Amino acid sequence: MRRKGLILVFMLAAVLVAGCRIEPPLHLRKAVATKVIVETKVNLDVMWQVNWSAQWQFGWNVSALGPLGYKDPASMRLHIYTQDSDGMPVAHATHNFVGSEASMEVFVGTHNLLFHNNDSEALLFKSDGDLEPIQCYTRQISKGLKTSAPVYTIMQKAAGATKADDPEEEPVSLEPESLFSLYDVNRHITENPEDYVYENGRYILKIEGELSPSTYIYLIQVKLLNNEGRVIGSSGGGAITGMAEGVDLPSRMTWTSTVSVPMDVYLDKEQDMLGAKVFTFGIPGCNPYDDASVASAPDGKHFFVLNVSYVNGSWRNIRMDITDQVRALPLGGVITLEIDVDDFPPDESSGGGGGFNALIGTWDEETGSTTIIN
Repeated sequence: MRRKGLILVFMLAAVLVAGCRIEPPLHLRKAVATKVIVETKVNLDVMWQVNWSAQWQFGWNVSALGPLGYKDPASMRLHIYTQDSDGMPVAHATHNFVGSEASMEVFVGTHNLLFHNNDSEALLFKSDGDLEPIQCYTRQISKGLKTSAPVYTIMQKAAGATKADDPEEEPVSLEPESLFSLYDVNRHITENPEDYVYENGRYILKIEGELSPSTYIYLIQVKLLNNEGRVIGSSGGGAITGMAEGVDLPSRMTWTSTVSVPMDVYLDKEQDMLGAKVFTFGIPGCNPYDDASVASAPDGKHFFVLNVSYVNGSWRNIRMDITDQVRALPLGGVITLEIDVDDFPPDESSGGGGGFNALIGTWDEETGSTTIIN
């Protein structure tokens, strides 16, 4: 799992000749032809959580399940917000580029520059107006699909269907993907040669900044104590509840509205463990990079809803309180849980029965037959 440090380099392709004096200064609407190059530098030792690899014990099959970390951006989008003399935005232009570079024009003046990758199928972007901040979110899952899947039967509100104590049913959204962003404010674009570096016959304007994650990975591992081959996996996957529905990219503030985010769950037979990886927008109502903002985030609960499949063909949903672990990891990390299968045995009937005793937090369970829609 890698923390990306993406260095952004602007190469100014304007006709500037060494030794020539350029005057008078350009007015605001004078365009400067610019080439943008994105250089990727990855430090394999800098992860999103200290000692995460020592805490992560699940035997993750990278060839079958993909990498644990973030995916390098394949394409980028640049938003240029031009300011007036009072520092207010007066114009908004966008540029898209595939790979690491593109040619474009930028007007001389002062700008706020927002970079983000736009190579995801799940991520959606919106703005309340041309000069308003860009926000990112994902679509919500239809109610019919949600209620047909085993992991979500615990959230149904039909009388007697569940012991869930949430006052309202929480929406379920698609899992986001790798999202990186950088907001560079008050960037002055001039035609003064002294503001540039002269290399290989041209003047180059270099702007360095780090594209940091705006979606956060949680690795969840569940140790199965005294299993003896009874739990064989998960037919319905899992979900993490109470996560932010979206994020404001310039400020990195996550939305206060919450959603549940589904995930696939896998079995490590050798270690008797269930494991899952999930992207989220993080804790609602805060900037996850700001400790003070995280500390003042609205109170909320987070549960891991897990579907467990048994060797006899039965299944059961389990809901475990992981609030403390999630709140301690605003940028993502490893969450470890334990289940003693002796206290939660399979049942001979298809619906199952019996009790459950998690070693952390609180829990609820729901059993019964269902139809799974793939």
